[in-house]
This record gives sequence, structure tokens and C-alpha cells, in this order.
Amino acid sequence: MAKMIREEKKMVNFDLDLKIYRMLQDEPFFARLSRCLDKRPMDSIPTAGVRYNKESRNFELVYNPAFMNDLSEVHQKWVIKHELYHASLGHCTDRKLDEITKGNHRIANCAMDLAINSLPGMAEGAPDFVLIPGRKPYENIVRKEQSANWYANMIMKEENGGGGEGQATSFDDHGDFGGGDKNMSETEQTERDIAEGQLADKIAQAAHECDVGDGEGGAAGWGSVSSRCRRKIIANANRKVKLDPETVFRSFCKASVAASKKTSVTKRNRRLPGKKFGRRVDHRANIAISVDQSGSVSDELLATIYTFMNGMAKIATFTVIPFDHQVFENKIFVWKQGEKRKHERVLNGGTNFSAPTIYVNKKNFDGHIIITDMYAEKPVRSNCQRLWITDEHGARCPYFKPAGERVLVL
Repeated sequence: MAKMIREEKKMVNFDLDLKIYRMLQDEPFFARLSRCLDKRPMDSIPTAGVRYNKESRNFELVYNPAFMNDLSEVHQKWVIKHELYHASLGHCTDRKLDEITKGNHRIANCAMDLAINSLPGMAEGAPDFVLIPGRKPYENIVRKEQSANWYANMIMKEENGGGGEGQATSFDDHGDFGGGDKNMSETEQTERDIAEGQLADKIAQAAHECDVGDGEGGAAGWGSVSSRCRRKIIANANRKVKLDPETVFRSFCKASVAASKKTSVTKRNRRLPGKKFGRRVDHRANIAISVDQSGSVSDELLATIYTFMNGMAKIATFTVIPFDHQVFENKIFVWKQGEKRKHERVLNGGTNFSAPTIYVNKKNFDGHIIITDMYAEKPVRSNCQRLWITDEHGARCPYFKPAGERVLVL
């Protein structure tokens, strides 16, 4: 009983967020990337991992507090770097390994671990429980710094030829790698695709700060990341996730549906006395689109916005709310399905995202899209789900980062 109490205390007391800054002081790239990821303790996993959270619609670093607490600080740092390498090299989102391993996830997991654990600064001082090229059960695979694809091919040859133990496993959690659940709905898959794009943006931002700086200071450097690996990380960050705006809009509308099931009472035919109770469900989402018309928003971006909305009007009817530092209610209109409208600037003041959010909250919309250049402070909380749409410049230089909310870059 005393042992169980001690173990519970260890799990409660280990907070990765408090430790990670000090552990990664000499690793600028990983330190910057770690700040962009939520860290979540989970006693339901044995070790650690990077996974997609369907509820927050983000990738996050998860860890078992008891597992981390039992490691030395050197090995804690090693595990964190290992997981962040998975995210940086695209292992969380790449689906190509399944073609090589014929769907064998165990082999794919081992191949990704060998690729990471053979990198400079990783093989030396690695814990005994991790897979290393040249070490059992892969003592016949000795080449270092190869891709996960290369290691997957070598493991397949080893195991098909009777070599190796055939039961090697990865130490960490890869359960959501390579695209996750293949039974995802279209809406869920779109949500994940958006998260993949956001993860790539976070990697690109961390890489940019290491190479160039963040505008306030010079280049931070890459720490132990080799020049060869930097090229792979940057290539992964530049990989564009193909997100059709129409698909994203459809997904948002479906997810915004106020599926409030109302019980209705209807009288039966006179020949069938009595009453019949039925349920009626309204599946039409009431969507608000707030368009930032402040002076910082260029005419080019506004033209792009109206082109986007002309396309979305093929799908749904929505309410357009022009705003700058306030909402001008006499400018609000309903854009009916099938209509086309020309680009028109109706305002030109400053920007306040709280103004349209408060308006939408009062009117009980099911979903709120804000189209903007992101040049304003963080707004008040939205009562409905909120989607931000901006251009590439707005995505690179936002005044704030919408935590837990989706950002689509046109």
C-alpha cells in the first residue's frame, strides 16, 4: 500500500512543462518547438509519444509521469528530443511506410526509431531499452543516419530472411502515427489535416528562428541537430498539406451543426385515436463570417476573401459581418446560397476581434469564421467554435496565436 502511495505521488509531482525549459537550454530548435506543443500527462500510456488529440484538434506531447520520473534527467532529455524528432521528421503524419511494411505497424515503428536513434547526439548516452542500429536485435543493421524508409526495407529483409528476433518493439507510443484511424469521417479527417498543416507551420517557425532569428534577437542556432538532419526537417516543414478551402468549409459547417433534438407532439389520424410523440432534428448550421475591413487589410486580401466566399456560397447560406474596431450592424447581410457578390470595402478603421465575437455570442450562431490579417490582440472567448482564415503573411506574423482554434491559410 505504501509503495502505491509513493508511485501516485511521483505521478502527480512530475510536471514536464516545469522541467522542459531547463532541460533544453542547449537545444534551441527543440526548445522552440516544445513551446508550440501542449504537454499532457497520461497514466494510460506506458512511456511517451506525440499524438493527435481529437478533442483539441492539435498534436500534443503526451507522457506517463511515473515513467519520466523514474528516468535520470539525462534520459528524460533524451526521450523529449526523441519525441520531438518524430514530429520534426514527419513521422506523425507520413503514410509512406505502410507501403513498405505492408501495413505492419510494429516494423514501421522500429524503423522510425532506428532512424532517430542513430542521429548525432542520440546514439551516445541512449537508454538501454531503446533500439539502436548495430545493437540487438538489429546487430546486422549497422549503418547510421539513414531514413525510416531505408530501415524499414532492411528490417523487412531481415525478418523475411529469418534474421533478427522478429519481435522487437518501439519503446514509445506510435499509435496515432501515419494518419491515425482509417475509419475517420470526412470531417474528422479534415480536422486532422488542418492540425498537420499547423504542426508543419510550427516546425517551420522554429527552424526559421534557429536560422534567422525571431525579429528581437539573432539566429539561435540548432544545438545538436546536424546539418543533414536540418535539411530533412526543413523539407518536412515545407511539405504543404493539401487542404481544399471548400472541404474545410464543409467540415466546419458539419461540425457547427446545432443538433438540438426537439420533442414534438403530433395528433394521429382520427381513425387512430391517441397521440404520437416524435423527434425533429434541424441539421442546418447557422454560420457567421466576420470580415476584417480595417486599414491593415490590403485590397488584395479582401479580393481573395470575396473570391473565397463566392465559392462557399455554392454550399451554404451564411451571415456576413463587416467589422474593424466595432461591428456596424447596418452593414451586416445574409449571403444566400447561390448568390455572387463583388468585392467591396465598407470600413477602414482599426481592428478589434472582440467586437464581432461579442456580437456572434449574443446572436447564438453555431459557428464563427473570422477572415483577417491577424493584426489585433486576442479576443474574448467564443461561445461557438471559431475558425480563423488569413493569408501567408498573417499566418507568419500574427499578433496572437489562437490556442485550440483552427487557422486556415488561403
